[in-house]
Amino acid sequence: MEVRCPSCGRLYSSFIPPRCSCGEPLRITYDYDSVEVSAWEKRKPGVWRYRELLPNVPEVTTLHEGGTPLLRAKLGEELGLKVFIKDETRNPTGSFRDRLITVAVSYGLPYAQNGFVVASNGNAAASLAAYAARAGRKAYTVVPKMIESGKLNQVVAFGAKVLRYGESVDEGISYAEGLAEGRGLYNVTPESNLIGLEGQKTLAFELWEELKPTHVVVPTGSGSNLYSIYKGFTELRELGLLEEMPKLIAVQAEKCSPIASEVLGTEPKAEPTKALALYVKNPVMKELALEAIHESGGTAVLVGEDELDLGEKLLAREGIFAEYASAVIVPALLKLAEEGYFEKDDRIALIVTSSGLKGHYAETREKFAIGGTKLEILRLLGERTMYGYEVWESLRKPLKYQAVYQHLRELESLGLIREAYRRGRRVYYTLTEKGRRFLETLSE
Repeated sequence: MEVRCPSCGRLYSSFIPPRCSCGEPLRITYDYDSVEVSAWEKRKPGVWRYRELLPNVPEVTTLHEGGTPLLRAKLGEELGLKVFIKDETRNPTGSFRDRLITVAVSYGLPYAQNGFVVASNGNAAASLAAYAARAGRKAYTVVPKMIESGKLNQVVAFGAKVLRYGESVDEGISYAEGLAEGRGLYNVTPESNLIGLEGQKTLAFELWEELKPTHVVVPTGSGSNLYSIYKGFTELRELGLLEEMPKLIAVQAEKCSPIASEVLGTEPKAEPTKALALYVKNPVMKELALEAIHESGGTAVLVGEDELDLGEKLLAREGIFAEYASAVIVPALLKLAEEGYFEKDDRIALIVTSSGLKGHYAETREKFAIGGTKLEILRLLGERTMYGYEVWESLRKPLKYQAVYQHLRELESLGLIREAYRRGRRVYYTLTEKGRRFLETLSE
């Protein structure tokens, strides 16, 4: 492994910063002439299968990450396209960040006598907590105030220290850097650790072995995964294994679009989104992500908040439960297909980055627990405005009318119904827009 500044030529060894002292991002290269690709086939699937293109480490800390399934998508058949899903939810802690953390922790052990630190909006924090526990080292996780409870539960369960800081992960990055310097911690924050990104690039190696894709659709927050995949493909090209670079497609939420808007020429936004893992207002790796998109001949897609449930539902039909930040890939695919972006023989890989089990959405209960009487009430109110006694009569079930009012109160608390008007003591209910969307989702 060699780490040299592409601008001033300065050579780095041992402790590797993300940028050269001259300000230029550093690049990691290898002796590609000495790599024997045939050796990969003799090893079991996983990140460390490709160790010739990974940093040398004193000891591998692994939970058997990588080697995740590639599934043929039923949705692709409906679209008349060859679509495949790379299911990163099957990594040890349920996300693609395990690829990064196994390499960063393994490399950082000699520098982590006091422990590790990471700034993360959830997935990298959960991953570090697990791998640090495995390595017998302390872990400090700097997480924003807005974080899904599933990820936070993982961090706590693995015994890591939780430090809540800032509204988004952007604010935590510099805080984590200060902690690393002040407390002698090894910083594995993706935006601050080039070594870890080497682990993420193995996603590209697996895609090449399994599919040789023409297009790769990637949920994009900080841009680190997009760039890592790009670096993996450039190294395959360096090895003479790849003739044409797959087109990389970045997908962002309309509410937070600093990278995609740059590509599409639209006004960027930096607002909170339900796809919390994509809520990165000022991505440190923006320029590298843009390089990956432009050099691969790819593009970007923006996805609205109202499209996230559809994406999640369609992935669930494939047998994959993904968090909203991963679900964006499905509406992105549908938009590009509708525009005629793909050719019939293209091989399209969708990257599902993280499990839905790690998220906690306000709508979880209504999406997966509402049924029976509540669902019947919603359907009745979808037809017309009604008051409680009318609902009870229309249900035609052996149910006390007081129970119906309890259901109405609970549906109102979930934001699925609201009071339309009153006539005397009668309160008439109707569906909210959210309730109407919920019913439409079920009927699709």
